[in-house]
Amino acid sequence: MVKLSGPMFALDASGTIGGTVTFSKWKGRNYARERVIPANPKSGAQIGRRGMFKFLTQAWASLAAVDQATWQDLADQLIASPLNAFIADNMNNWHNFLAPSQASDRAGAGNGSDRTLGAAIWEENRIKLETSATSAEDQWGIVYFAKLAGAVTPAVGNAILVELDLDILDRDTYWTPPSLGTWHFNSMTFSNDGLISAAGGPVNT
Repeated sequence: MVKLSGPMFALDASGTIGGTVTFSKWKGRNYARERVIPANPKSGAQIGRRGMFKFLTQAWASLAAVDQATWQDLADQLIASPLNAFIADNMNNWHNFLAPSQASDRAGAGNGSDRTLGAAIWEENRIKLETSATSAEDQWGIVYFAKLAGAVTPAVGNAILVELDLDILDRDTYWTPPSLGTWHFNSMTFSNDGLISAAGGPVNT
């Protein structure tokens, strides 16, 4: 970072010149730096992890107080909040393709719903994923997987969306793919105590 006085022959300057040098101000001081374009990686594994992270951060507020309290011991070990412990542990398990759990004991005894993916239909520039279910036990979430060519084997690397799955109503979920083509899909549900149900509903557009 280069400190400046009277940048560009003015009292203040901001913005980028020639796509290479950026002028700005930090703590009241003008400075110049090389222009850096922030990276936004979109590999399959990163998209799959972001989807689960979003699911967990949104799901925390609706957890029962008794389940939230089970994360206190891990939070104390991590010197963090129960929310952070909940996310950290579940993301670590998701990295190994294990379903998240509402409570820290991860009993793995419940069952997700039998929701299956029945159709994937192009609607202009997005794809509508149609699912249906007939039974609901200890269901909590559903993960959708996609691949541009060939059958989809569920894995973190091809997960595209993670949603709450709390009822047996028919549902339409929309996804905008990064490119046109024949996309193949699959799905799986998971219970509130960390059990992955059998994958179901392989379809393609």
